[in-house]
Amino acid sequence: MKKASLMATLGLLCTFIFPPADAQARDFPDKPLKLVVAYAPGGATDIVARMLAQELTQILSQSVIVENKAGGGTLVGSDSVRRAPADGHTLLFGTNAFIITPLLHNGPTYDPIKDFSHVSFTTIQPLALLVSPSLKIQTVDQLLKYARENPGKINFASSGNGSAQHLAGEAFRNAAKIDMTHVPYKGAGPALIDLLAGRVDIMFTSLVGNTDHIKHQRLIMLATTGERRGVATPNTPSIAEFLPGYQAYTWQGVIAPANTPEAIITKLNAAIKKATAIPAFYEKLNAQGMEVQTSSPQEMRTRLAAESLEYQTLLSKTQTSIK
Repeated sequence: MKKASLMATLGLLCTFIFPPADAQARDFPDKPLKLVVAYAPGGATDIVARMLAQELTQILSQSVIVENKAGGGTLVGSDSVRRAPADGHTLLFGTNAFIITPLLHNGPTYDPIKDFSHVSFTTIQPLALLVSPSLKIQTVDQLLKYARENPGKINFASSGNGSAQHLAGEAFRNAAKIDMTHVPYKGAGPALIDLLAGRVDIMFTSLVGNTDHIKHQRLIMLATTGERRGVATPNTPSIAEFLPGYQAYTWQGVIAPANTPEAIITKLNAAIKKATAIPAFYEKLNAQGMEVQTSSPQEMRTRLAAESLEYQTLLSKTQTSIK
């Protein structure tokens, strides 16, 4: 009897110390959430993260605060989430670079599959090939001709080593058999400032936040990187029309530290799907060439594992690495 009584007491204590998963989810969130963006402010990822945070604040009845942690080709921001408590209150608003960055380092960083819990994708989009007007180029054919006649003279900006923008440029360089110089920044925002100023020549980046620059010809959009022309840009050719087989897409999604309780992941997943279904949210993004696309946690995990293998193949061709 004494042993049974002791076991019952221990069981009761464990209930208080480690509350059941459904109770954790019921109480979640019980304080403000932090949504980490591994880029400097001002780029497309930052813009969409703030839109999502605004909607989630209303849905979850807790403030969702965007925190920019740029550096290390997104390593700084991603690793800060890996080391955060697995309680759902610290999340990463990640992009393709979340998968690519660990592949660029010779030393150990993080495992994007094993070291994280995956919540949901939020968007997918082709990129736009934007050119500084100072280059005086209006078409992809003109760009290719200029690059072949001036090897190494063209440089292309990106939001950082290992970003989807970076690899879109590398894939373009490989497909076109031209020589271009990569100029990495700590986010799309700083890169665009230099593109607008004519300090860099071209950039593969999102249309989000850039449509006014294109409209007023502060930047020239030569093409998009989808398999075919985008719904939002039917009069703009795809690069595949000039370089068959070329395509590059980028995604955004929410990721949590490993071992975040499944019930909390499920609650976050439902909140994200509700937020992205709000007409004002998806209509604004669709108008700028970005498609809202959510997923289950397992679907996200499976796709990221497959994508990691694809990027390993591409990187083996570009021979890009960071010590």
